[in-house]
Amino acid sequence: MEPCDLSTNRLSLRCPTSADIDRVTGICGDPEIAAFTDVPDPYRRDDARQFIEDVIPNGWSTGTMLTWGIYRRADPDILGVLSLSEVRDGSADLGYWIDRRVRGHGFMTEAVERVVDYGFAAAPTGLGLTRIGWEAFADNIASARVAKKVGFTLEGVRRQAVLRGDRRHDLTVAGLLREDARGAHHWSSAEVQTDSSLPPGSRN
Repeated sequence: MEPCDLSTNRLSLRCPTSADIDRVTGICGDPEIAAFTDVPDPYRRDDARQFIEDVIPNGWSTGTMLTWGIYRRADPDILGVLSLSEVRDGSADLGYWIDRRVRGHGFMTEAVERVVDYGFAAAPTGLGLTRIGWEAFADNIASARVAKKVGFTLEGVRRQAVLRGDRRHDLTVAGLLREDARGAHHWSSAEVQTDSSLPPGSRN
């Protein structure tokens, strides 16, 4: 499968290149990204090189993990990354991370909305997916905020589902179906079991 460039009013979504290695190295050195994602910790330049030059191209070529870098239009500096992984049988899992210095400007929500549109659109203009899943550590306030704004429905909590370091952590799970009404959803705090052992941040 060939990489597919996407765009929004403010953003260009395209495959990262070797020119982004240093920026990705710096962004992924953020302790919050290290705490809530599967990136190596500490994150080294060679990790970024392997991700950009090997992992991302392989994901596109096999069609199993489609990854986009997030850029402001006409600005070469990468802001973050989002991906649809585990793409098969009409479903995929959504994941994302973004530079802490540009959080709070709605860039990730804008990028996710565009990728979700692409995921659900029928071929050849999209993937024709039926479902997109999302999950994050129970205290991932930033990641959950994006999922709620895009319209994901809370589906539950997988208790102590992930071992990170020497602790087990709960995962909040949500999903979006092609026929679901889009728009912000409210997740009742009573429905979400929080894990107080971790600070707010974004696993995805």
